[in-house]
Amino acid sequence: MQKKTDRFIAVQVLSEVVENAAYANIALRKALAESELDSRARAFVTDMVNETLRNLIQIDGVINKFSSKTPVNKMKPVIRNILRISTCQVLFMEKIPSRAAINEAVTLAKVYGFESLSGFVNGVLRNIDRGKPFGIKELTGSTIPSPVETLSLTYSYQKWLVTDTIKWLGDAAAEIFFKSSHHPPPVVILTNTHKTTITQLEKSLQNEDIEATPIENSLHPFLVLRKSGDITRLNSFKEGHFFVIDPGAMRAVNAMEPQPGQTVIDLCAAPGGKSFALACKMQNQGTILSYDIHPHRVELINQTRKRLGLTIVTPAVKDICIFDPALRAKADTVLLDAPCSGFGTIRKHPEVKYTRKPADISELAEKQKEMLKIAAKYVKPGGKLVYCTCTITKEENSDNIQYFLKNHPQFSLQFATQTLPTPLSDGFYVAVLTNAGN
Repeated sequence: MQKKTDRFIAVQVLSEVVENAAYANIALRKALAESELDSRARAFVTDMVNETLRNLIQIDGVINKFSSKTPVNKMKPVIRNILRISTCQVLFMEKIPSRAAINEAVTLAKVYGFESLSGFVNGVLRNIDRGKPFGIKELTGSTIPSPVETLSLTYSYQKWLVTDTIKWLGDAAAEIFFKSSHHPPPVVILTNTHKTTITQLEKSLQNEDIEATPIENSLHPFLVLRKSGDITRLNSFKEGHFFVIDPGAMRAVNAMEPQPGQTVIDLCAAPGGKSFALACKMQNQGTILSYDIHPHRVELINQTRKRLGLTIVTPAVKDICIFDPALRAKADTVLLDAPCSGFGTIRKHPEVKYTRKPADISELAEKQKEMLKIAAKYVKPGGKLVYCTCTITKEENSDNIQYFLKNHPQFSLQFATQTLPTPLSDGFYVAVLTNAGN
């Protein structure tokens, strides 16, 4: 087969995600690492895949409108994914000429061994190009589409997820959630104050031709990077002057009120951002035990810890669903950033909209209850248990906290808050529980 082009790789990655339920960021990282593409082409592949996933349900609706005899779900996987990334370019990527997108799609069909279907691909895409733009009424075939149907097509959410999001958040907040989650996120980094200041870091990045802007009115030394490319190539990265953490995650760090000299346990810690932020706030004094069940993710924490010079972070492999007697009542504060449905991170992981199922939520909620039960045993009398998720479901958030309080009367709820995604941050739920006694 000939050299893999950017669009070829985009189809390959999209197929891995939608056909095999792969994580988009992992599939992209792997495919791009194995490619010979330059940085500009890598960015183009990433944009194509993520923009297609962001708008997948609407894209499928448009393709079905012009391919009524062969609906998307009946097409050969490669053909439907060629059509998907090409329709995305035609409808949502204004800088890409439609003619180029269509011609490349025809070539891709041939390269993948479907020359007999190249005419079909060409015809569908040309009709889509001639027919744009499309309204919701055209795609639904209804003069009065239902609110759920309208939101589903506009923001590309499964209908059950639209319905349940409205149930969890209410009508107004749900639409804010859909809109906020629909935009691609910028790269946001946090200054490693153990090594430098935000002013010094900003100057260092400017010297490396990176546009870095502080977040206005932020209490934390965040910088938003524009057109940064691969940040691991930067000298300021190699010297450990910053790390990546979502601004929304700092709500959990703040809620812990970390102090120098404390003992903190960070459960489900990988990739380690909250542990590193805690270490900075603790002035690298005390103990932070950072646990994760996956050895390769623990090694990632360890490598970053060394790069940042944050010596109080001690990573280790641990299944937190198994109680460790050695940790009983050991911590001033325990952070349980529980595995969750991840709906608050759709800006970064748009595939979550399609891979999650209703049954996942109840299964995750049950697992979170067990984790809370064990995490509570590690909190000293007078200490805190901070529970957080990056999702919006009541079952995983407020319902879990009510269940926990009912079964752990020695704990009381200090406060709980649900934040929605913004252009700069993911959505998080944070609950702070205090331990009054043994």
